[in-house]
Amino acid sequence: MKKTLALTLILLSSLFFPLLASAENIRAYVSDFTVSGGDSADLKTTLKRLLSSRLSGDGLVTVETPAEADVVISGSYTMLGKMFSLDATAKNAQGKQLAAAYEQGESIDALIPAVGRISSKLKGEIAKQYPQAAAPAAAPLQSPAAVFKAPASEIVRSETVAGWASQRIAGAKSAIASWGTDELLIADADALYLYKKGDKLALLGQAALPQNQKLLGIDAIGPDQEGKVLAFVTLMDREAPSSRVYSIQNGTLKAVAQDLPYMFRALAPYGGKKQLFAQEMGRSEDYYGDVYEASLADGKVKLANPIKMPRFANIFNFNLFRDRSGKSFLTCFNDGGYLLVYADGDEVWRSSEKFGGTETYFQRRDIENERTTGTPFRTRFIDQRITVTDKGEVIVPQNAGFFVLGNARSYSRYSMVDFAWNGSTLEELWRTKPSQNYLADYDFNQKSREMVLLEVTQKTGLGGKGGTLVRILRAE
Repeated sequence: MKKTLALTLILLSSLFFPLLASAENIRAYVSDFTVSGGDSADLKTTLKRLLSSRLSGDGLVTVETPAEADVVISGSYTMLGKMFSLDATAKNAQGKQLAAAYEQGESIDALIPAVGRISSKLKGEIAKQYPQAAAPAAAPLQSPAAVFKAPASEIVRSETVAGWASQRIAGAKSAIASWGTDELLIADADALYLYKKGDKLALLGQAALPQNQKLLGIDAIGPDQEGKVLAFVTLMDREAPSSRVYSIQNGTLKAVAQDLPYMFRALAPYGGKKQLFAQEMGRSEDYYGDVYEASLADGKVKLANPIKMPRFANIFNFNLFRDRSGKSFLTCFNDGGYLLVYADGDEVWRSSEKFGGTETYFQRRDIENERTTGTPFRTRFIDQRITVTDKGEVIVPQNAGFFVLGNARSYSRYSMVDFAWNGSTLEELWRTKPSQNYLADYDFNQKSREMVLLEVTQKTGLGGKGGTLVRILRAE
């Protein structure tokens, strides 16, 4: 009798409170989108992944099957000319509609923000239906300046020194440079920020960047005997480089050269001393001619010792290494994200996985592209740095969990991967555990073997101005 009464009460509770999910999380399943008029066969699953990543968090988790879900979300994408419409609905397990949202836009570049807004609308309405699950557990108060220590097992094999991570930095930053001291230079589209590393990052100074110019990267050379560091800031003014150089000394930033027609990159060929390199941009070619060793004298750039770039290689995506016999190789990424190795100008190896990947790009007018796609500009993405260590290792990032749709990219996790040349292939030695953030940029300190990583923890346009942290890990 008692068992029967208990079962009856349970059944009645499920009838009177059909919307109460687990007190821990609301489980949501996102189905493939219905696509009409789209030009990508992968768009239905791409939109599913994108919406799923935006929904997760704040008491809601996504699951793999509808059978384990409290909420099932379906969506549709319709393209009419250059306009698109994005619709999504959420229903409970009994089929009752809980929420609906739609967005529209005038170009494919507006799609990512539209998905973010739809996610916010759905989460808000779903949370109202599941108040117990949506209420987060009380957490102990923490200072906003708290420093979080990365676990000692961050690298898959044992790591002798634990990593370090900064406090959250407001804004989604895109570039970083370091020079082996406790100072770091970080940049976004608007300014350069000079920080000093202690228990947390302390802002020493900043310098505004020109408006209406596109930041492509920052690189640093130094310090010299006087403690001075030169920071090379690659900028695009409309369709041509207009780069700047800043002097960093005693915690201050001072502009010493501007309007330079070069793109810059600092790297350590063969794992040796870090050097500055430069490349020009042609009227029609995005990367024109050879890459040169560069130096600054009296506000002018001097070029020497040209390096001929094979197909796909450019100032931003190459490095040089040697095998045990001393033979030289050039490695770079191709346009599809595959890692290549060249010997004497010929391709001798290509990875089976994609590596690198950034969301930083520049655009140039392209009449031929307009004829074929209707878009008057072609888009060129800047790729990640390739590091070569003094031990001959090749270290590259691998941004993943992404989609590529037209000129829109979105990455949601990354790992750092270490390779060694075995005579015929780059063989993987180790990789870090995946971080659930986008790696915008990184630097490597040869002396300490530290990777200085710039992670975007929250992107702009999705309910805020974004957030960033700096993480430092040992590469052994």
